[in-house]
Amino acid sequence: MPRREHSSRVPASLQGIRQAEAELAAFSAASGLPQDTLWRFRVALDELISNVARHGGSKADVGLEFRLEGGVLEVTVTDDAPAFNPLEASPPATSAGLETRPVGGLGIALVRGLMDEVRYDRRAGRNRVTLRRSLAA
Repeated sequence: MPRREHSSRVPASLQGIRQAEAELAAFSAASGLPQDTLWRFRVALDELISNVARHGGSKADVGLEFRLEGGVLEVTVTDDAPAFNPLEASPPATSAGLETRPVGGLGIALVRGLMDEVRYDRRAGRNRVTLRRSLAA
């Protein structure tokens, strides 16, 4: 399978989440990927872009990079929000009752569980979260 790449920008908003999902669907269709293999990436994009919208300010900008090579899909989400490494967040306290459990932390735990690899770095004043998953059955 030849290497394929695509990049775009979306707003950090509900509309941006919809656009990101449409970009992923178009990229996967052009790459010949079955749509039913991408649900993990749709959930992860929803979570990451929602977090940028919630915590990054109303003018946050989200960049998307899709890469497919050797049966591995890699999606990088960048944003210009303040520096924040979600992978350094404490694991969620799932054993506590809902009434006493602190809010937050479940989303990034979900994203990590859906992917083979999740990486974070900060470059040129932008947060970068890279998601990787093999598309092999």
